[in-house]
Amino acid sequence: MTDKTSTALTHSSAAGVIRALLDFRSVWTTHDLVALSRVPAPTIHRVVTCLEHEDLVTRTAGAIVAVPDWTALLRRWSQDFRFDQKNTVTHWQSVGGLSALLDRIPTTTVPYVVTGTFAAHHWVGATPANPLTVYTSDAHAAAEAWNLIPSATGNVVLATPSTDVVYSRPRKTTTSLRLAAPTQVLTDLLTGAAPTATAAPLLAWMQDHELEWRY
Repeated sequence: MTDKTSTALTHSSAAGVIRALLDFRSVWTTHDLVALSRVPAPTIHRVVTCLEHEDLVTRTAGAIVAVPDWTALLRRWSQDFRFDQKNTVTHWQSVGGLSALLDRIPTTTVPYVVTGTFAAHHWVGATPANPLTVYTSDAHAAAEAWNLIPSATGNVVLATPSTDVVYSRPRKTTTSLRLAAPTQVLTDLLTGAAPTATAAPLLAWMQDHELEWRY
């Protein structure tokens, strides 16, 4: 891989393009990708060209882009957007317990999405729902709103993301808790949000139920 290719795929704007390609079962024109990802057309062209060189997308006559294997694209994306490298992570304990925290979070105005094993548990019940890992842009504001205290051994992890794409296309539980999109959750599980083995059940579910999560 050339440095130019690596730079094109590691830039934060690439995340929006790749997440769009992952989250939708579709074929794409550049115009479509601009409208959805809000990334400029020249950037989209560079990202798609790099992905095409790695055989992760195909481009047919009329510049129509398709993803032949979303799992291969997701694994490639996870190399550059690792949870354990791209986010600032802090550990906390919930005052009053986890159940009270889960009731409290949806009632506040703090931007957030839940990821990691807790989110995966929503789709695959056998996944252990611990710890509670939450993306939020301001960990200290979230901690104040959610009644958290710092704790190295706490069961709440707050991750300040390097790109806002983690908030894209969230899912809601019956209690209005916002979960990161399955593609984001799986990427995070593969790259340090939890032991890597926890990713396998979610990956299997996504492969078997693509019509349920991929638009």
